[in-house]
Order: sequence, then structure tokens, then C-alpha cells
Amino acid sequence: MAQGTAPARSTRPRSVGPSLLASALAFLMVCAAADPLLSPLQLARRISPDPACTRVIIPELCWCGQVPCGYRVLMYVPVAFVETVRAPGDSLLPAPLLGVATAGLLGTLSSSHSDLDHTAEVHAWLLGDAAWEMSGRPPCLLCRPSDARSPPLPAQAPVDPTCDPASTVAAALANRLQPDLTTLLPALAYASEFDVLNWRTGCRDRLAIGLAPAVLGRWGPLYPRQMRDLGTSPVVFSAKTAFRALSIAREQIATLPFPADLVGRMQQAYPAVSTCFDIGQQPLPEASSSALPVHTSGDGRYGWFYWRPVTCCITFESLTQCAAPNR
Repeated sequence: MAQGTAPARSTRPRSVGPSLLASALAFLMVCAAADPLLSPLQLARRISPDPACTRVIIPELCWCGQVPCGYRVLMYVPVAFVETVRAPGDSLLPAPLLGVATAGLLGTLSSSHSDLDHTAEVHAWLLGDAAWEMSGRPPCLLCRPSDARSPPLPAQAPVDPTCDPASTVAAALANRLQPDLTTLLPALAYASEFDVLNWRTGCRDRLAIGLAPAVLGRWGPLYPRQMRDLGTSPVVFSAKTAFRALSIAREQIATLPFPADLVGRMQQAYPAVSTCFDIGQQPLPEASSSALPVHTSGDGRYGWFYWRPVTCCITFESLTQCAAPNR
């Protein structure tokens, strides 16, 4: 566990011209056909096994009344998957979650191959306990994503009445669930296509600039939380954009049941599997310093896992069942 980090506690054991729109949709179809998409299982298998991600500590026994009943485990768990893509409706995942939302949107191709000016669309899903269990991690001595849940604060009132209402965005997200995905990815916490005006202008943050945390470490300013960022490398831009989306989902729309703050950590899931790193860390894990470095994407798409610290109790009974034959 990172020094000074106080882990979360769990009480439970364990408007657009036709030609532009046509161009955008044509680009989207090319993107969808160019590369294989990630199935939910393939996505789960990209959760990093690196101990630098889990940071497991077993400091003491946990008690059920006056009797010790297991071991208290402190660790990080993956709680969300966030992707940044180059056009509205594009996705690394094989579900048509966002098709209707792209109607009437300009195909905002990302300048993610430049170090000067970047834009992207972003989507954030919650990770279910099943994704963690199917990732290939050992089943014993592990807390679960659900253990890290923390009730979201009430959604913030918009500071600019012209912004997309947060309640409307939340309702649109809830209507985009796909039965084939809900086991591993139970909820769509954010999709920028449903938050068009705010994502392109940052209008909800008009009065938030200057508030803490104003800076995400060496990644630069959190506010305004929008699609554009200047001067960062493509990989850092994507990671920062992913965190901005999580922050919007948590603080403005109240669809993220986990805090989005500097205590969390991130891990690249696409185009490569990396080790975990702190929010705002730079340089990110590189080939010269890490066995699991981040990579620059050739197609402008990126995927990230968001990890949270949690404390849970692993019961002696669970350990016995884990150690039993044929289990």
C-alpha cells in the first residue's frame, strides 16, 4: 500500500453538415474493421498480475465479535475500464452501446499522433467482481471490486444552464446497458457522446477552475474536464482524459461508485498491458525501467484500468475451501 494511503474500508468479509457526418461515419467503419475488438473475457485477461498493481498487505487478523475469523487484507483492486477513441461511437469493445448517440455528431478525429493538440471521445465502464475473478488472478486472499464501493455524492448542480443536464446524461447512460456485457461490465458510467456540449467546452467547470485538486501531478490541470488537452504526449493525454471522465462520472453525474482522486492508480490495458502507476506520474512506466511498460497506440485508441485501495476480510473458511482438492 502506498505510504500515507488510507485504504477504503469494507464491512463485508471479502449540428453537422452531411458531408462531414458521412466522413466521420466512414472513418468509424474503417476503424471498426481494421482491428479486432476485445471481448469482455479478453479484456479481463488484460488486468495486470504485477504485484506493483495489487500491493497486497496482510497486517493482522480480522475478528467476528470476540473470535478471530480470518485475515485482514489491504490491497488495490481494478474497479473501472476507460477507453479513449478517435471518433464518436468507436470502441474497443464489441457492443453497439453508442450508435444512437453518434447521430448528428461531428467526427472529431483525434490528433493523438501529435504532441501539440489532442481531442478524443471517452467511455468508462464499471468492472464487476466477475471480471476480477476471470482475470487469472489466484482466487484466495483477494478483495473484490465491490469491496471498494463508496456511495457517490449527490450530483453537482450545473454552473452553466446551457450545459447538458447531468440527470439527462445519467439517464442516457442507464439506457445503454447490454445484456451480454453486464456480468463483467455491469454499468456504463460515462460516455462523452451523451455529454456533448460539456465534453467539448468544459462548461460545467466554468466556476470550478482554481479549486483543488486543480493539478493532476505532472499531467497538468484537471479543469476544465473536457476532450481537449494541449502539449502532453499521446499516452499521457489519454490517461489524463480517462481520469477526467471518471471525475465527471463521480462528481457531476454520480454514476461512479468509487472515488476518483489521487489515491487511485491506473494501468494500461490497450494497446499493451502495463504495470500500474500513480495518477499524475510522469514519466509513465517505460521499457527501460519496467517489465510492463506503456505503449503508444498506432490506431489512436487507448484502454485503461482504474484501481482503488480497499480493505477486506478473507475468512478462514474461504481459505480452507480454496486449498481443498479440485478447487
